[in-house]
Amino acid sequence: MSMNFENYLKDGKTWLHELCTYLGIDDEQKAGRIFRAVLHAIRDRIPTAEAIHFGAQLPIIWKGIYYDGFSTHEPVRIRHEDEWLEFIRTKDAFAEEADFPTLDHAYYAFQDVMAFLQDHISEGQYKQIAKALHSEITVPI
Repeated sequence: MSMNFENYLKDGKTWLHELCTYLGIDDEQKAGRIFRAVLHAIRDRIPTAEAIHFGAQLPIIWKGIYYDGFSTHEPVRIRHEDEWLEFIRTKDAFAEEADFPTLDHAYYAFQDVMAFLQDHISEGQYKQIAKALHSEITVPI
């Protein structure tokens, strides 16, 4: 099997451009940081097997970002939405300055990323992720 890095890059960039539309921003760097933060928060919140199944549906560039720092784990216990939003903010070094200055920013970014994922991964996988978060965490369905 040949490696076509140009196609991998193209797929990753296509997702990034589309994500910018969902987020309503033009800054690809910011969109990438937001996406990474939400992906890492989801990855660390859901069971390991589910996290692996989810990661399998990402384009290869985003898989690398998603799995960066990954280890098998007990899912982080989060029961309240504010707790969840703070957890997302901890996954982004720029949270305070630019990306998630308030919990409202984190809430809307999370909603937009989930809407994006709903349109880009399988319906079954999306429902598994939504179910694994917690009933108090608002997830678009």
